[in-house]
Amino acid sequence: MNRRERTLLAQIEQDVLDDSKPLAGTLRKCVILGGHANSAALRDWAQRELRGYDGVGLADVPPYRIVVAPLRIDAMLVNGIITGQQISPGALPDFARDSITNELPLRMGVGELEAAARRIVESDTALKLSLPGAADLVQYMNHDIGNPRQQITELYWAVAAPALIGVIDQVRTALADLMGELRATMAPDDGNLPTPDQIGQALNVAIHGNRSRVTVTSAHSSGEGNATVAPSADDEPGLFGTTGRRIGAILVGLATVAGTAAALWPLFK
Repeated sequence: MNRRERTLLAQIEQDVLDDSKPLAGTLRKCVILGGHANSAALRDWAQRELRGYDGVGLADVPPYRIVVAPLRIDAMLVNGIITGQQISPGALPDFARDSITNELPLRMGVGELEAAARRIVESDTALKLSLPGAADLVQYMNHDIGNPRQQITELYWAVAAPALIGVIDQVRTALADLMGELRATMAPDDGNLPTPDQIGQALNVAIHGNRSRVTVTSAHSSGEGNATVAPSADDEPGLFGTTGRRIGAILVGLATVAGTAAALWPLFK
């Protein structure tokens, strides 16, 4: 085992404690650590944080990535335009109200999250994220309005800088929790890499939020010792099993869904 392998945990710890360090580099080190330690669970989590959570179910998006963001519209009126007017999900067509809420999973990778946070802080604006099926939904709502001179042009979530910064901080805190849990399961003088079971147990506590721990006997370089750990997460279905928050099904097939659109005239008076 070379010196780089022995100090990889220390490098990750130092990066996590330095708020000026981008998280992407720290997470890449976690991918490498997962490879050396033969932990698919650590590699999967770190790669998801790096590449984003597109293509996975909402139950597999970690709860710390779900934020509250207002729905807003831009529109053209007879006498001008309006931008960023907040609306309630109750103003949406009735068939969309159960699927579209103010709760939003931020699925992009941490690099994109950090870049977006810097951009909106510098510009003092909000991040616009389109709703699923937004174009079809806008078309449906404009048809219900029935006036080509009063038309919605865009429908989106507006994510403020504090929400983005909060998610980034939660990822950093999750990494710190992970390192703390790993250190707690390893002997203080243990120069070896953590075992897959130790990493799985640490992920279960730090990432999955399972704070139940049991005392087990584990082998270290200096002999046997006791460590307080949580049940392993390596064998759980999906990244987050049943602990992820569910915020409703994604809106699909808007053109084929029958329903009465909510009246939007009060928004334009």
